[in-house]
Amino acid sequence: MKPADQFRLLELSERYADEKLSAAEVAALETELRENAAARAFFAKALHQRAELCFDDAWHTQAAAATPAAARPVWWRHAITAAAAACVTFAAVWLNSTRDGTVATLIRAQQCQWAGSSLPTVEGARLKPGMLDLIEGLAVLRFDSGAELVLEAPATVEVLDGMNCKLRRGTLVAEVPPQAKGFSIDTKDAKVIDWGTKFGLSAGEDGKYLVQVLEGLVEVDDKSGAASKKLEKGQRVDHGWSHSQLHPTGSDDAEPSLWQPAIVLDTGDGWQAITTAFGRGKDSYIQSSEKAAHDFGTHPFFRVKRSQDTKPDLNRKGYLAFDLSKFSGRTIAEAELVLTIEPSELGFASFVPDSTFAVYGVLDEAADMWEENGLSWQHAPAHDPVQAERHLPVAAKVKLLGRFDIAQGINRGTRKLRGQALADFLSADTNQIATLIICRETNETQASGLVHAFATKENSTRSAPMLRVKVK
Repeated sequence: MKPADQFRLLELSERYADEKLSAAEVAALETELRENAAARAFFAKALHQRAELCFDDAWHTQAAAATPAAARPVWWRHAITAAAAACVTFAAVWLNSTRDGTVATLIRAQQCQWAGSSLPTVEGARLKPGMLDLIEGLAVLRFDSGAELVLEAPATVEVLDGMNCKLRRGTLVAEVPPQAKGFSIDTKDAKVIDWGTKFGLSAGEDGKYLVQVLEGLVEVDDKSGAASKKLEKGQRVDHGWSHSQLHPTGSDDAEPSLWQPAIVLDTGDGWQAITTAFGRGKDSYIQSSEKAAHDFGTHPFFRVKRSQDTKPDLNRKGYLAFDLSKFSGRTIAEAELVLTIEPSELGFASFVPDSTFAVYGVLDEAADMWEENGLSWQHAPAHDPVQAERHLPVAAKVKLLGRFDIAQGINRGTRKLRGQALADFLSADTNQIATLIICRETNETQASGLVHAFATKENSTRSAPMLRVKVK
């Protein structure tokens, strides 16, 4: 290789490490390195030499001495060697990926359904830059740099290279080992740079985002021009994400949705069905926080969560009431409850294992007169706001009707509860309305675990809670 070419590549390596190359220059450089083995070897050697210089103890000591100890934030000692770490990582990642263009591996695909992906979705597949669109389940990507992402459906992520990706929508949990410091995740309105840590990120196509640090340190660069923020364990930046999820917009349909029939349906073979949209039916939920809004009855889904050992103020329980007037005077021989699962977009599915839910019937019929928007943690049927097991109703005031399960990562579909206990509870009703409580028995494994959600009668695209019965 000619000295002039070596000097040119040395200059390019410095500008690349400092992120000062244009997109066109990067493309031209990658083409040259892919086609020229000598240039590739020299470029890698140049990056390695820069890394050694960056890690030089004398340089580190001089830099530290130039900054008064009192002026150094906790993150400073991490950031001071970030450039060097990035150089080493890039050299290793680039040399591996340029062989076939791949930069990551899909190491796990649990209960996954995909749509619109430009990349292979088979577990174990090697991935080039491209798009992954996960509509259900959990998927784990391991980049060649060592960074690992858990995608939680629904989520769309664009793989860019071994050190960068873009979360277009949805939620992920990232774990970045020391050798991948500097790994970045782009969103519409922010860029998150990891300095060797574990964090959760949620983002929407509207620009709203949430960053929550679980371990270590991250830097959040808001594209609005605001100063970047350094976040440590337990800290978070919420740019409108939580508010948009806690206050969802209900249906604006001028006419009743076909999903929420206000009549009794004949479903064949002697079975009839009603939803919470029929007659005096209703659906809502409560949350164990005095600060929570009391308009949950207007939401297009009700939320259920157990957060007993982490943040008890985030427990939630669902309440349903069915109008049984059309079955008055007749014995209900068989019964089935049908719930439609909805993505809640709150919390991380990675922190909640396969979950078991319990359905209870409220025994005191006087308690059936609750109002959707008057329901609260302080005032709800069969509920004690100060009892130890906040995720459960008062045992003496309810009857257990059965349980159902939802596997980790599942956020769509239906769950059914059928059995004699449900039929007997409904048959014993005397005031023509029955109240059910939905609770999650499974606890989260760490704070900020997923909140499960189910469609209500206010939902314009999913079926409301449904009760199917067969009468004698």
